[in-house]
Amino acid sequence: MPKPSRIEPVLIQPEEWLKSSNPPLGSQEGRHFGVDCVVIRYSTGVIGEGPNLHVHPYDEIFHILEGRAQFTVGDQQFEATAGSLFFANVPHAYKNLGPGRLDSVDFHLSPEWIQYDLPRGGESLSAPVLS
Repeated sequence: MPKPSRIEPVLIQPEEWLKSSNPPLGSQEGRHFGVDCVVIRYSTGVIGEGPNLHVHPYDEIFHILEGRAQFTVGDQQFEATAGSLFFANVPHAYKNLGPGRLDSVDFHLSPEWIQYDLPRGGESLSAPVLS
């Protein structure tokens, strides 16, 4: 049996949650609406650009809308293309493989965005990044 909704329907227009429309970038935490999901829109036209190695204390699902991404998850690497879904619940990073723009929607299965950036080459662990 489905879990009953705790909220009334909510429509959030792009201008209410996207920081930029070209490229589309933004995030919306579900906690403001009683929902256990954060939605992040990420886009870059720069080949090789993307989030460095980090981890969340919950699962994350990526949907690649456009382009190609190289994901590093744990000690494995994967290439994802437009239309792909990718699940990550361990330390991960990804970057735009090009050519062209990488555009994704990421679903964090948590009411708030919590991110721990991981050290690279001797750096110390940073504090969590909260949006």
